[in-house]
Amino acid sequence: MKNAPPGYTVGIEEITEPTSFLALAPALASLWQTLHTLPLGWTQFEAYRYFFGPGAVERTEAFLQRDGQLQLGFALLGRTRLISVRPAGHGPFQLAPTALRLLDSPDVASLRLNGSGTLPPPGSRHRRSA
Repeated sequence: MKNAPPGYTVGIEEITEPTSFLALAPALASLWQTLHTLPLGWTQFEAYRYFFGPGAVERTEAFLQRDGQLQLGFALLGRTRLISVRPAGHGPFQLAPTALRLLDSPDVASLRLNGSGTLPPPGSRHRRSA
């Protein structure tokens, strides 16, 4: 990681586009904001609070130092998806946390749960799947 290009690239396999950030904190905040919009079960949601909630930057830096990247799996729509955090971003860089851009795919279309054609807004209270 010593000579890696600057920044971090994060994404959720087959759900979001990979997005690059100059700093790790906004990258992780963006992942957490995006995960809030997905119908994760309570156990998955609480597990990811550990990875992307308070203290996430320090924990993730330790993972990146040790393993070179962080990949976490979770079940969604009957399949395992990977969340990835990798050092070395590829511009343009996002500077502030924002929900990651969702892919235009059948899987994402099936997640549009509230009838308006969009996922519930980040931070909104909605029923989580079991």
